[in-house]
Amino acid sequence: MFEIPDRPGPAPRTRGPIPHGQLNQVAPTTLQEELWQRMRSLAGVYVAPTHVPYPEARAIHLAPEFGTGPADAFIKNSREFAHLHPQQDGSLHMTLPSTVKKIVTEAGWGVPHPIQNTQLVYGPRDRDEIEVVWRVLLQSYDYARGRVPE
Repeated sequence: MFEIPDRPGPAPRTRGPIPHGQLNQVAPTTLQEELWQRMRSLAGVYVAPTHVPYPEARAIHLAPEFGTGPADAFIKNSREFAHLHPQQDGSLHMTLPSTVKKIVTEAGWGVPHPIQNTQLVYGPRDRDEIEVVWRVLLQSYDYARGRVPE
């Protein structure tokens, strides 16, 4: 079963629904870039423009031969399953199974998008937090690949 620790401190302020993002407690640029490099290095992932009205976001998509997940494992009937917002924001949107969305929300790591099937995940503020955010992102990747969480 997927588990994560509670996120320390108060939740960041957010805006939205369009664009939906984080307004404070922004992840340091070095951590954003490390997370982006990890995201784009996953097997079967390719970088392409996002399908949401936030053109500065950097999106990852999954090649069809790697991604056999359900339709809601992808954003807007595309191959995109996650994107990282620009540096002034640093949060991410990703698709997640409903059980994982609930865990992420209850542990204080993000909130569901108010009108789309994605979860806003707050950007990591430190080295410990990047590991939690990465574990959540891997849940999105597995979902897009058609792997059911235990």
